[in-house]
Amino acid sequence: VSDSEVGSEKHPGLKNSELGASAPTVGIQESKLKRTFSFTRNALTGSRMNRRKSRAKDVDSLKNPMIINDMDNLEAKQNKKNFLRPTLNKIINKVVQKVSNLGLQNNKNLCSSYVYGGRRPNAMSLSSSDLRVPPVRPGNFPGDKVPGVIGLRNHGNTCFINAVLQCLSHTDILAEYFVLDQYKADLSKRNKINSKKHGTKGEVTQHLALLLKSIWSCQYDPEISNKFKLIVDKYGSQFRGNNQHDAQEFLLWLLDKVHEDLNTATKKKYKAIKNSFGRPDDVVAAETLANHVRQNDSFVLAVFQAQFRSSLTCPRCQRQSNTFDPFLCVSVPVPQDQLRPVFVTVLYTSQQPRQVKLGLSLPAHAEIRDLKEQLAQDTGISEQHMLITEIDDLGFQRTFSDNQPLNMIKETDPIYCIELPQLKEATQDTGEYILLVWVNILIVDDQCARFSSPYTMQVCRETSYVDVEKLILKEMCWSVADGVLESDTEDMPGQIKMRIASPGCLSSYLDPTLEHPLYDESVDNAIALCDTTSAPPHLKLVLEWDLQAKTSMVVDDADHIEEHSSVKQLKQNAEMGGSVTLEECFQLYTKEEVLGAEDAWHCPNCNLKQEVIKKLGLWSLPDILVIHLKRFRQPPAKNHNRSTIKLTTLVDFPSVGFDMTPHLCGGGGGGPSLWWKHNNHSNNPLQHNTYDLYAVCNHHGQNLHTGHYTAYCRNPYNGQWYCFDDTTVTAVNEGELVTSAAYILFYQRRGLLSPSTSSSASSTSEHWASRLIPPPASNQPSVEAEEQFKRNSRQYATAPTGQKRTHCIEVPAEVPRSVANSPMQERRTSEIVTFGAPMDLTESIV
Repeated sequence: VSDSEVGSEKHPGLKNSELGASAPTVGIQESKLKRTFSFTRNALTGSRMNRRKSRAKDVDSLKNPMIINDMDNLEAKQNKKNFLRPTLNKIINKVVQKVSNLGLQNNKNLCSSYVYGGRRPNAMSLSSSDLRVPPVRPGNFPGDKVPGVIGLRNHGNTCFINAVLQCLSHTDILAEYFVLDQYKADLSKRNKINSKKHGTKGEVTQHLALLLKSIWSCQYDPEISNKFKLIVDKYGSQFRGNNQHDAQEFLLWLLDKVHEDLNTATKKKYKAIKNSFGRPDDVVAAETLANHVRQNDSFVLAVFQAQFRSSLTCPRCQRQSNTFDPFLCVSVPVPQDQLRPVFVTVLYTSQQPRQVKLGLSLPAHAEIRDLKEQLAQDTGISEQHMLITEIDDLGFQRTFSDNQPLNMIKETDPIYCIELPQLKEATQDTGEYILLVWVNILIVDDQCARFSSPYTMQVCRETSYVDVEKLILKEMCWSVADGVLESDTEDMPGQIKMRIASPGCLSSYLDPTLEHPLYDESVDNAIALCDTTSAPPHLKLVLEWDLQAKTSMVVDDADHIEEHSSVKQLKQNAEMGGSVTLEECFQLYTKEEVLGAEDAWHCPNCNLKQEVIKKLGLWSLPDILVIHLKRFRQPPAKNHNRSTIKLTTLVDFPSVGFDMTPHLCGGGGGGPSLWWKHNNHSNNPLQHNTYDLYAVCNHHGQNLHTGHYTAYCRNPYNGQWYCFDDTTVTAVNEGELVTSAAYILFYQRRGLLSPSTSSSASSTSEHWASRLIPPPASNQPSVEAEEQFKRNSRQYATAPTGQKRTHCIEVPAEVPRSVANSPMQERRTSEIVTFGAPMDLTESIV
């Protein structure tokens, strides 16, 4: 039964005989009081009429424990006009009379609706007979359940969605807005005053609300997030499929779609703004804001949005032209060093020592060809004879081409520069030659480990398998026993397995039964796959030794590498200046820049085009401040490979007491954002621009379209920090938050802290989540649901971790408190009166 229908509904706690077989229920008439934003108001300031309307709100509480049906029938919502008939008062009086005769206990602590700018949505007028409902004590969650602490299933590279959803779920004011169904008033008004030409017709918003409810009620089921992904695919074509995407792009897309669904602005067109040149900033900013609010008015913008100022200064007359624009997220650049360290082990063909590890400093946007140029200068090896490859304990991994970006290589990657000998010309007597590069692997009980150093040589392709073995042992003469080279191996062919280590030939071995195994088709395929523009054609081999063969022939299995002094010096330099602060990022963001001639600006005062000075600054601040660290950069135009470059610089950011006052420009920094004009902030002016961290979205990997996303979130219910890695949830300390993987930072204004996070004296019972009916102690999905999900859902695309995956984790014994008291309790006015069993989310999935 929707909020706008008249029908029969059973009381969850009473028998049918007590209510009567035909006891009607009354729909709720939408209030016509005008509102501006969807904000809470102090409950003590409510009028007598508002209290009367809040009692009427409990009619809905009698219908359902928490959620009636999150996917309301859209056709039923269109029939609200049927309520405005003359017999409405008679129906109301009859219902009130029947319910009053039940003799329910008096409860003065009635449910008060969330206040939106002076209006209580979905309120109706009652007769003089007040409706009474029994008092209900707040539910306590079992010891193994924490509201909001649940992992989300990965539906095929959806870790970027999961990380963003966890950060939004721990945005306390946003979670309360959706979990307690306060968004429905805005959604209903949006559908009423607009023709649904924009947005998603409420689908994204309703599925987001359903997912947040399942998280905060500890009743999450993978099918809920799977359906949310389908809705994202429906309205966001760029997110379809199983590819990895940018978490910041998805965050802005999601907030924009929810804003469109909840946008209650009635104006369609912008007003023309006067020229801002020479006018006061306060006036221009206010006009721009008012003009924007004409078309954009939603809870999302009220929480996340503020204004920044863009200034153009004429270098001749010093006059300024300022423009003001809204923002949902501040994207700050990450300062970077001009040079980055690279460590390479050089393998010589005829020089001692054979292996030398070098430390090189190269530009941050360099390519592999730049690395080879630097190595050629330092080693004397020709670039045409270099093979740049990665060799770890398991053998060959990546082989790099000249046009690949250098940022693909981490400082800890085992990179080798192998000098390849000059290939001999083919003759009629000897035939064609081939270059061999190999490593040695010991295999014992399916376990393998590399030993000794890599080797290289050239050999005639007509050589037999046994002769190839002899030539390999001869090249390894410094490692093998003295009598091995003189022994006769004619009767023991194939005692060393030679695996071809090339893409497409992972399981191919040289056949010892062939007369000329180097002419085999698998060898030709491996050579054809070589990038001849980066290295000469060659064949990579992995020699697999068993324990008996290695013990009898190899006497020295050490990998002797001499470390050059440049390695130690480069490591020391990296340790001294390897991190920056968030303050430095904002200083770079607000730094002045001179625009070139191609971006010249026409100064109205000078009547000339000038190469002006541009500067960005924050004019106002939102209550939820989202800071995006711009770690991904496009490479220079000269690069042939256009993949993004990730900056792994460690950004040190504060977790509490981040003062944004120094980063505000002009007169816009004296208080909260204009978007929160009607909101109740702290009376302490020093807290207006002070923020505390509550979530961090992390990106692990080297590329924008690869890697993995996780999230650190501070649970507002108990104040504990958790790490969310898809379905894996683990408790973390506050000191573990600052890492080089931090990508998006979520801060909230200190005056907005909820009671449960304000002081150590607070109790979790004061948090709005404590009024939810707790789930049973065991909340694992059913076997049928898990089997259904495995059949229908996508497979994991990210590598699973070794940690145990869980849905809800235990409450920590002690929770550190580090934040001062907050007036958040004064802003919480809605009380949910619930009956019956825990909320059933299964019927809400469409």
